[in-house]
Amino acid sequence: MQTKILYILTKPDLGGVSKYLLELINCFPENFEPYFIMSCPGYFSEELEKLGYKKNIFFVPMTNSIINLPLHIKSNIETFNIIRKIKPDLIHCNSTTGGIVGRICGTLTFKPVIFTAHGWAFTDGISKSKQIFYKCLETLLAFFTKKVICVSDYDNKLAQNIMPKNKLITIHNGIADVEVIYKKENFSDDKLRMIMISRFCPQKDPYTLINAVGELGNSNIELDLYGYGEELSAVLDTIQKYSGQNIQYKGEIFNVTSVLKNYDVYCLISNWEGLPIGIIEALRAGLPVIVSDVGGCSEEVVDGENGFLIPRKDKEKLKEKIKFLYVNKPLLAEFSKKSCRLYESEFTADKMCQKTFKLYEEILNK
Repeated sequence: MQTKILYILTKPDLGGVSKYLLELINCFPENFEPYFIMSCPGYFSEELEKLGYKKNIFFVPMTNSIINLPLHIKSNIETFNIIRKIKPDLIHCNSTTGGIVGRICGTLTFKPVIFTAHGWAFTDGISKSKQIFYKCLETLLAFFTKKVICVSDYDNKLAQNIMPKNKLITIHNGIADVEVIYKKENFSDDKLRMIMISRFCPQKDPYTLINAVGELGNSNIELDLYGYGEELSAVLDTIQKYSGQNIQYKGEIFNVTSVLKNYDVYCLISNWEGLPIGIIEALRAGLPVIVSDVGGCSEEVVDGENGFLIPRKDKEKLKEKIKFLYVNKPLLAEFSKKSCRLYESEFTADKMCQKTFKLYEEILNK
């Protein structure tokens, strides 16, 4: 008998949730059969079709808008009917709206539910009103959840204020290794080439990074930005303030693996985070990192050893650390080795998948 696992997520875009689920699916035990519910076709559904799961994908309209009650009702009705049709043994839901719909419908159909919190909607950096709303909501939903997977110890500790500790487990994000040809070998002698890859939205803060590089005014310090999102035009306007050739927008990117090794430093400047997979990709490639000290980022960076942690929106500290790496370029090779070691010890796909599938078995056996 096949064990049916239903995955529910909100947006199937090229983001951390999609990458997280693809790593799980690529390691799937033979006795597990996955099914998927998401809001619309996108990157994730396209990748699933390549893996032969087209018939197991269902599209249910969902929204992250708190006030769109009619659509939330529609989402729950359609999800409820799909669950009754496929009869999953376990539901694993992800992202805020996917987590709400999955836990409500799982409870109504008497199915055990796991929720992975890819960063809490009540974390620091989010408005106080939203923090209060989502704290109340997650406190309630915890009663309908067998286990909550936190992708960082930071998120685990944050959640202990509103739900029982025995509901929580930390399982770090992980990704599969790549061939040596995709890893950093040599650092340039005269330039410092930096890269930031992200979705341009309120969560991210590329503006502080752009302004820091622009104000340094050193043409040998280069910054390339890759990404997409609702704030793209604002990002382009900020880049335009510095008309030199050392800051560029390079467009959307689907395969970061082949690009990262061309850079010296990976940057991710944010207002809040869970445990960014983008940083793990940089560690795997052997890049030193400069990231905001938010969410679980401090679990991916040993400050001063494989990179630097920057306080939220601290442009001056960011400028200081960029300049430090430019002046002390021989340190980059040592930082690179420590990034690789940290990836291998903490953030491989095997570690993440083994712990996740063990949790599945524990809940199913109960």
